[in-house]
Amino acid sequence: MNSKKIFISTLFFLFSLSIISSAQVQINGSLDLELSGGGEESRFITNGISKKFSELNLAVTQLNAFLFAPVSDNIFFESRIQLDTWGSGKLNPPRISLASLTWDNPDNSYIVKVGRFISPFGFYTKRQLSTDRVFVQHPLAYSYFTNMSDIRGYWPEAGNNTNEEYEEGDVGLSTLYFAGYVTGIGTQLEIKKNRLFLDAAITNGTPITIRNRSSLPNVALTSRLFYRPSVFWEQGISMSFGNFMQGDPLNNSVRSQESFQKFYQLLLGADTKIAFTYFEIISEVIYSNWKTPAFISNQFNTSCVGNLCEYNLSNLSGNIDFKFEPPSLTGSYIAFRAEHLLFLNANDPESNSSFDWDQDVSRLSAVFGYKFAPNALLKASFSDQGDFDLSESAFRLQLSSFF
Repeated sequence: MNSKKIFISTLFFLFSLSIISSAQVQINGSLDLELSGGGEESRFITNGISKKFSELNLAVTQLNAFLFAPVSDNIFFESRIQLDTWGSGKLNPPRISLASLTWDNPDNSYIVKVGRFISPFGFYTKRQLSTDRVFVQHPLAYSYFTNMSDIRGYWPEAGNNTNEEYEEGDVGLSTLYFAGYVTGIGTQLEIKKNRLFLDAAITNGTPITIRNRSSLPNVALTSRLFYRPSVFWEQGISMSFGNFMQGDPLNNSVRSQESFQKFYQLLLGADTKIAFTYFEIISEVIYSNWKTPAFISNQFNTSCVGNLCEYNLSNLSGNIDFKFEPPSLTGSYIAFRAEHLLFLNANDPESNSSFDWDQDVSRLSAVFGYKFAPNALLKASFSDQGDFDLSESAFRLQLSSFF
């Protein structure tokens, strides 16, 4: 019922904006139809395939409605209403994933936006739609769930150690939120015309945050500096620092004694894109560091002089994508991705001994794509990860369209 109310209220609000605007409102949509299947150990939080639908399954995996509504000559509103199968494998209720108001004066070299918008961090967050992405699956940093929870902190029973699925409860978090949206206020600044740009935002949490609203007074600064030295080379550097923990009845008792605002996530990233003739190479490296509490043996670890033990945990992810467009078959491409997510050893705050706080994972992916119309893309992809014994493999045949 709440989803229906949100959906109807949003439509009414957007209709009201269109009435007060003298310019034409733009309405677009996109649709993803997918035939998918996976190995016997498939789960959404590891390889993106829900265990309930690991057998070959044909479904509409995403349906979007986009609205662009000018409010004045320099101000416009944009929104995305999204239905998808994320987490459950079944079509979820509609939600508003994008809703922002932007001030953009063409006489200035910057814009200002407020609301819920695309995170500045990283390369792949900018490729929101399947028609914009080479691969079907996001890289490990965006899609593989770790032993980090926003209500428990470090939790050894999350990520690949849990038997639960995404929709069944707290299963941990990926290093960055796979949907790529944040809530706050941001700006985009053109420092050097057509060459150097800065995208920055103050938000209600670091890019790990999956919630539209924070239950605590969280704040984070996120930015990306983008440099285009030539037509075939693009370079990006990203940074984010701020709070990520959330309030919950589970942690009320410990929060009454110690503030969760002292816990944080630091993200550093670098991405490169090189394109020449029929080839494209994209690479991204992301380092994440958390200062976090720990939830061990079904309780918060408060054995550090009677206080919450503070853990310092880090991981490092990297991927490289190779894409080739055969000149003999216009509109087609072949691409390969190799990636690894490394969990750096941590020190126990009580014994100061080293321990592994999560398990490393590697993934290899291959995809064939064919754009048979300007706004229609067909992709056939296969990936395997972990032990590479096909138990966590994933096959996807995806048809994406934008209209």
